Formats: sequence, C-alpha cells, structure tokens
Amino acid sequence: MVLVPLAFFLSKATESLSGKTNEHLTGIINVTFGNTAELVIAIFAIKCGLLDIVKYALIGAIVGKILFVLGLSILVGGIKHGELEFDPDIIEHTIIYLAMASMCFGIPTVFASEDTMPIINKYSINLSIVLLVVYFLGIFYTVMNQKRKKSSHVLHDAVEATAPNWGVILSFAVLFLSTGGIVYISNILVNQIEPFIASTHIPRDFVGLIILPLIGNVAEHSVATVSAIKNKINLSISIAYESSTQIALFVSPICVLVAGLFGQNFNLIFNKIELITLGMSIGGTWLVVHDNKSNWWEGVLLISFYLIIAITAFYL
Repeated sequence: MVLVPLAFFLSKATESLSGKTNEHLTGIINVTFGNTAELVIAIFAIKCGLLDIVKYALIGAIVGKILFVLGLSILVGGIKHGELEFDPDIIEHTIIYLAMASMCFGIPTVFASEDTMPIINKYSINLSIVLLVVYFLGIFYTVMNQKRKKSSHVLHDAVEATAPNWGVILSFAVLFLSTGGIVYISNILVNQIEPFIASTHIPRDFVGLIILPLIGNVAEHSVATVSAIKNKINLSISIAYESSTQIALFVSPICVLVAGLFGQNFNLIFNKIELITLGMSIGGTWLVVHDNKSNWWEGVLLISFYLIIAITAFYL
C-alpha cells in the first residue's frame, strides 16, 4: 500500500511541473511520469522471469485506463455536471493509436507457430522499434499540428487550474523522491508476487490483469476523477487515453528491448483472452465516446464492462 501515496505525490509533482510548462509539454510530462509505476513494476517483473504476468499487466493497464479510469471519471462528472462534452481531437488520435497497437499485438499472435517461434523474438524487437518510432513521431506531430495545438492548450489550462501551487524546486524534489520510492517499493512488490499467489491461490491472470494495473494506476485514478468533478473532463480523457497509448506504444516495446539486458526473451505474442479483452475494450470505449459527449450512465457501462473482465479473469 506504500506505493499508493508515492504514486499520488508523483502525480501532484507532475501536475505542478506540467502547469509551469508550455501547452506542448503538458500532456507529455503528465502521461510519462504517470506511467512510471507500471514501467518500473514491469521491468522488475521481467528481471524475475514473470513474463506471463507482465503481458497480462500491460493489457490490464490499457484496459484499466480506458474502462475503469475513464468510466469512473464520466460517472462522477456526469452525476455532478450532467451531459459531458469531449474534445473530438483527443479521442480521434488515441483510438487510432490503440487500434494500431492492438493490430501489432494481434498479427504475431495469429501467425505464431512452433515453426516460427525461433524468429518471433527478433520479430518482436523489430516491431518494438516501429512502435517507438510511431510514438515519438506522434509527439512531434502533436507539437507541430495546429489542431492539436489548440487541444493541447485546452489541456494545459485544465492542468494549470487543478495543479498544486508548488515551486519548481519543491516539485522536482517530490518528483525524484517519489520516483525513487516507487522503484524501491516496486522491487519489493515484484518479489512478493509468487508468494502472494501461492498463499492466496488467486489466479495469476487476475493478479496480472487486474491487481497490478490497479496499483500502478492509482495516481491517474485520483487525478482523472478529481478533474471530472471540477468539470475538466477533457483532462480526464487525456489522462486515460494518452496514458493507455503510451503503455501500448512506449512501455510495451521498452519491455521487449529491456528484457534482452536480463537474458529474458520477452515477445509481443499474447493469448486469445488478452487480445479479445483489449479489442473489445477499445471497441466498447469508442461506442461510448464517438459522438463526443457522454453521461453518467455510460460511465456505469464502462465500469461494468471492466468488472465483467475482472470476474472472468478471476474465475476462468
């Protein structure tokens, strides 16, 4: 549980720094440090050889952000403010990125066989490089595109309005201390995963798909929910969508590349449950937000979908 307050302070320091930068860097800073816990946990888990749990955790992080984090934000925001209106530019680009990532995860899984397994790891490395190039080019496009500049300005104003009034030195100090704490606690957490599973008999799929992502997402849960309560729903959407995009296009390929440093073969082949969960989550979320408006009931539907996935992972 120590990871929860550390992630909270990390998110507040990130908000403070984001509010003091220009609009182009706000989203990048907010999302990058928001995913620190997930990345650190994944790296330590790969080092310990828990590759199956890492794959579930990556899918679970994406699903948790676009279903639970976004659903909870829409629920509380809709209850307080009625119908919510979204910035269409935020939604359009993120859905495209997530669809591309799910395609990249799905294609090697479909064509993988015992004959192709020897080259799958090389294939995954090359695919990871493509995903990273797309991710960084996407950042460049966001900075240069005029429509995205307007959207980034809206998000910057929203972050600035909700960020704590900390100085730059204090923000950096909290940022580095909380990051260091997350690294330390994550190492302990990962080493306790196997004993935890053995003592509680909780399925490994459930631990990877639900428990670990919930721990890593706690900072985004609080920031996105508070933003929705303050009628800053576009900031909530940006946190959920851009963070899930970064998991797909940045954290996942980084895991593939880092695994080689620990002598592990981590590839981008996922099982059918993981792929179906990801695909249906993206499709279900698009049905809710494609008209650029929502209400509390659609927030309930997203959360219900997430609960169905959690129950399925626990029992099946």
